Amino acid sequence: MSKPDYVEIIEEIFHKYREKKTRDFKYIGKKIVRWDAIDKVLGEPIFTADLLKYIKNPVFVYSVRTEYAHAKIKSIDVSNAEKYPGVLNVLTAKDIPGVNDVGYVIPDQPLIADRKVRYIGDTIALIIAESYENAVDASDYVSVDYEPLEVILDPLKIVEWNGLEEKPHTLIHDERGSDVLSRYKIRVGDPKKVFNEAPVIVENEYRTPMQEHAYLEPEAAIALPEPGDAVTIYAKTQCPFDTRKAVAQVLGLPFNKVRVIAPALGGGFGGAEDVGNEVAAKAALAALITKRPAVVLFTREESFIGHSKRHSMIARYKHAASRDGRLLGIEAEIILDTGAYASLGPFVGWRAIVHSTGPYRVENAWIDLAVVYTNKVYAGAFRGFGNPQVTFAVERQMDLLAEELGMDPVEFRLKNILRNGDRTVHGQLLDHGVGLEEAIKKAVEASGWFEKRRRYNLEKDVYRRGIGIAVFYHGNSIGAEGADYSSASIIIQRDGSIILRSGVTDMGQGSIQSLINILAETLGVPPSYIRVEPADTSTVPDSGPTVASRVTVMTGNAVLVAAYKLRNRLNKLAAEMLGCEPEDIVIEAPNVYCRDDPENSITWQELVEQSFWKGIPLQEFGYYRAPPAEWDEETGRGSPYFTYTFGAIVSEVEVDLETGVTRVLEAVTVYDIGRVVNLIGAELHAIGGYIQGMGYALMEDLYYDDQGRVYNTNLSTYHIPTAKDIPKEIKAYFVEAGYYHGPYGAKGLGEPSIVGIAPSIANAIAHALGGKVNRDINKIPLTPDTLYMIIKKHNLIK
Repeated sequence: MSKPDYVEIIEEIFHKYREKKTRDFKYIGKKIVRWDAIDKVLGEPIFTADLLKYIKNPVFVYSVRTEYAHAKIKSIDVSNAEKYPGVLNVLTAKDIPGVNDVGYVIPDQPLIADRKVRYIGDTIALIIAESYENAVDASDYVSVDYEPLEVILDPLKIVEWNGLEEKPHTLIHDERGSDVLSRYKIRVGDPKKVFNEAPVIVENEYRTPMQEHAYLEPEAAIALPEPGDAVTIYAKTQCPFDTRKAVAQVLGLPFNKVRVIAPALGGGFGGAEDVGNEVAAKAALAALITKRPAVVLFTREESFIGHSKRHSMIARYKHAASRDGRLLGIEAEIILDTGAYASLGPFVGWRAIVHSTGPYRVENAWIDLAVVYTNKVYAGAFRGFGNPQVTFAVERQMDLLAEELGMDPVEFRLKNILRNGDRTVHGQLLDHGVGLEEAIKKAVEASGWFEKRRRYNLEKDVYRRGIGIAVFYHGNSIGAEGADYSSASIIIQRDGSIILRSGVTDMGQGSIQSLINILAETLGVPPSYIRVEPADTSTVPDSGPTVASRVTVMTGNAVLVAAYKLRNRLNKLAAEMLGCEPEDIVIEAPNVYCRDDPENSITWQELVEQSFWKGIPLQEFGYYRAPPAEWDEETGRGSPYFTYTFGAIVSEVEVDLETGVTRVLEAVTVYDIGRVVNLIGAELHAIGGYIQGMGYALMEDLYYDDQGRVYNTNLSTYHIPTAKDIPKEIKAYFVEAGYYHGPYGAKGLGEPSIVGIAPSIANAIAHALGGKVNRDINKIPLTPDTLYMIIKKHNLIK
């Protein structure tokens, strides 16, 4: 069976450039100022809420939210709210013309609650008013008669250890007949026999928190009614084509009557993947009912309770090892709390189980994972997508094993990590791009690991320093969660300027600059020639969602394919014009010349103009489909991802024994991301991911009262790292172990840059406090009060 043309193109480019160094490229891997840098510095990008000043006669939509975490709705009375000055309409579930659901993976999340509420924050009505203030004030006049139900906040009230079987309880999702959303397992080898015979066994329980995305821009959507009952929506969404589908479903409209445009996003991190559908649907519903532009703007407090969070985890891990430090087997039970609704929980759980053994050779494993509902704010996509949780547990286990064996944590890891030619626990052959050993060695060298490890062990001061390492791997793209594809289009204008169109959204992550660099390198034009149009479902091709560290590989390949086809056409025409072979044409716009005779040249403009006169198409569509991924649900065997990013993180900390306060002093991050396409973007991902992971490790958590109310719903009570908290230096290095199906050999970095941070910091804290507290460093965030209690427990200070 012949390969698709796009695969042949990508492999040709990879093999042509695989031996080249970064210095041999014009734009790939170079420090190129990103396309929107100046505009952002000057405050000129247009975010969704900025569009409000251009909208005439808008209405404002406010979500009335329940104060009950779990209750049946007996009746809703909105008559008094409808009479409130300035109120135009009050909508309840019965007013939705289509399907009352915005569930991302399964249909379990009503846009407006109709039968019951499942967390404090569920929408029970929408108030449409002449002003935001009118809508908020009128919300006090919506009356609901509830039948309160048991509030369940602890996942261990849903399932129990030793099999994760479901317990009797008041069902949150009685319509499903179960509050276990999904289950996953790995069954490899004979772990029971291994554990019966193993000389070294280490086991512990681990907990990780819900985490708030805390992006700069709260949720927003502006919907404009169009003729023929159509609607155009500007919305903060990472995935405009998915948002179009969700809105069309709620409104009962075909896709061609719903247009979604994604302006610049002020951060996403996965949080704008699901809630974008909700805010867009609310705005669109109001616009079609009132026949006026409709605006939804969340306050920070609404954002905290209105969008998804990182799944919290409770896990029990047990590892077996030989006396010489070889991993023999793993047993684990993992529970992820998805809160009130599934959102992307099934996919988060699946990615978690895939990565649940870490980047190690494992021949015997028995692992169970359950994703369960509770009456908390719902959980969904967040950078790392299930991997940071399990990696925290695995990497803490590795340090406990190293201590038990009397080995250095680095040496223990090097004895067990995956290398080229190894198979993962799932049986997948890693036949390319495993740069983990090189990453570990670089991190150790750059951090001064062995000298500091030895020196810090001797310190007895009230300020204790420690150094810790964590390693990880992370599958690129969506893998066996579903078929993955992407597309892009390129148009060369008659003056030689270029338009790039794709469905990729800009949330500050730098992916668009990566696409520009790929296009510029392939065509031979400066990045300044290229203009990227915003993601608009009516004008750009569907590139798939802007998630899962997939854009550089997936959409990058689509751009590469389109650019390659255009370059071939231009080379043939240039060869005719200059009298040499197409393969000898060099395009370094504004110049085009023959390789062996640079004086024999034309300009880029002349080449483009001649293409127009000869009728040579200067528009091209690029498509890429990911290699097939396989997964056996019964055994956890298969090839779940087509390639993996690998990384090693070293963190250095100082702990104040008198207060429990931890300062992160320095950090070294080393990532194997294949060919580095966008160097500045990669460096900033390493730094930004580290800071976000530091918050996860040391300070971030959502606090609930016993009735399910979150009481830290703003940035004064939910603490994230500030400029005063970050290390004095975060070093970023890259290993270029290329991927033959990536554009120029590239792999992704967006999500991986957070995965190993928390365990590296936790391991450093454990080192600082000494071996006897090692097992107690099993829960994040490691806040000052948490650490102070551990310090007192072990009498580290009088």
